[in-house]
Amino acid sequence: MSKTNVYSPTIQTLIRLISLLAIIILVVSNTVRIETYGIKRLFTVHHEYFTFILNCLTIFLFIGVIIFPTKLGLLSLIPFLYGSLILIFEPRNNMGILMFGLSMLTLYARGFFNKNRKIKNGIMCGIFLCLTLSEIRFGIDVFFNFFVEKIAYSFILLLCLFFFNVYIFDLFETKSKKNKLDIQKFSELKKRDAEWLVEILSGEKYEALAIKYHMSLGSVKNRLKVIFDEIGVGDKQGFVNKYSDYEICYGDEFSSIEKDMNLFNIKSQ
Repeated sequence: MSKTNVYSPTIQTLIRLISLLAIIILVVSNTVRIETYGIKRLFTVHHEYFTFILNCLTIFLFIGVIIFPTKLGLLSLIPFLYGSLILIFEPRNNMGILMFGLSMLTLYARGFFNKNRKIKNGIMCGIFLCLTLSEIRFGIDVFFNFFVEKIAYSFILLLCLFFFNVYIFDLFETKSKKNKLDIQKFSELKKRDAEWLVEILSGEKYEALAIKYHMSLGSVKNRLKVIFDEIGVGDKQGFVNKYSDYEICYGDEFSSIEKDMNLFNIKSQ
């Protein structure tokens, strides 16, 4: 069964190559800063100092992405950190708003806002407002000169997030409800694996699965890693994001619909 999605081996390799290229660019960027300012002067220029530190932190994040290419949540931190830096130190640069919006979009795609959406949206809006208001320290005139422009950029960004959330997610949701994930089609997977996936979609914890099936927690985690790799989702969050509205079944023996109706029994042959 093909795995032509963001968690496929090909895409993971591409993510690793992009991350490696980004690391090289960041290393060169920091080297140029050191040669331009010198170590002592670099740490006295606040903007350049924070950029240098952020570049170092981002290098470690990209190393994490290389090691764990399915952990796409790491990628959301990068535009968030750079967007925050630009909003704090460069009131004339509207790229900060776009970078902040990119991090939000990445979090939406990752499923960060699937639970407690109102609270998380409120927190992110509060962070953005605080970052924007921090520019007042450059002077009221400077702040208001670019405030209207930032409002316009923010409005366009909110519209993009709105249409992404409402139309794109609804499109995938409508499409996914017509689909069924048949675990029997994967030669390496068993009926119990399908049962576990149904349990996970219903919110079951790994610890509960270990107790229920009389296994160690490590064995459950290792097996689920094999299952997620086999169906091409990378990890638990990737599975929930992609298959939350699917019917999970193992041939004609059972389905997640039966699970929801408390009729999770093996059908008679």
